[in-house]
Amino acid sequence: MVLTHEKVDAFNRYLGTTVGREKLCRLVQYFARFYAYYLFRTGASKDTVQRWVDLKTHLGNGRKFFRLLKPVEFAQVGVKSLSMKDQVLRYTAVAKQAGMFFYYLSEAFVLSNAINFYKPSNIKKITEFSQKCWLTALVASLLSGLYKSKQLVAREKMLEKTRKMIVNSEKDSEAQILELKAQEKTLAKDKYNTRYQMIQDAVDAIIPLAGLGYLKADEGIVGLAGMTTSILAMNTQWKKLNC
Repeated sequence: MVLTHEKVDAFNRYLGTTVGREKLCRLVQYFARFYAYYLFRTGASKDTVQRWVDLKTHLGNGRKFFRLLKPVEFAQVGVKSLSMKDQVLRYTAVAKQAGMFFYYLSEAFVLSNAINFYKPSNIKKITEFSQKCWLTALVASLLSGLYKSKQLVAREKMLEKTRKMIVNSEKDSEAQILELKAQEKTLAKDKYNTRYQMIQDAVDAIIPLAGLGYLKADEGIVGLAGMTTSILAMNTQWKKLNC
């Protein structure tokens, strides 16, 4: 019974965050996108297919309300990124934050058009621009991940040299061994986080690439890509709150 309560508490903590609810809605949205395509391909009735298309559309619009003030967050992070000492990480971080800033800013106009609040005359161009901004942010994040991976390999080699020196040392080096293990643990965590983010970015890139026509991917593939990255993002948020 205690274990059950702990699981419910953990789930409530997750749903108590805006990010947690938004990512859960994203998962359902992309499942609806995938399932609508599946039903269409298997010859389901128009009404049945439309039901899932409508669910996808309404969830997509609902998520946009969650993210209306996101540009402020990315602008702040972008400004802070300017102080990073490493030039490559600074440039990629600023490019990522700028891309996400303009992506969410454009999405606000897309939302206003969808709910008939304000209909821009060039909504198609705005939609394409938002997709390009998202793709730019993902590419910048991937480049940052590749650069970090190179740095991690160098760190790993240095730690390996340190380990060999400690093993060959005749002096009592218990403190050094403990310090080395701590550094190796940090390295392993950094490697995991970097690879995790790169996988998420690479799969996410399928969505804007398909939307812009740069990649031939049907709605089923796009739906699966969105479901995958939603689960990855949900897992990250869950660990932040419950681990």
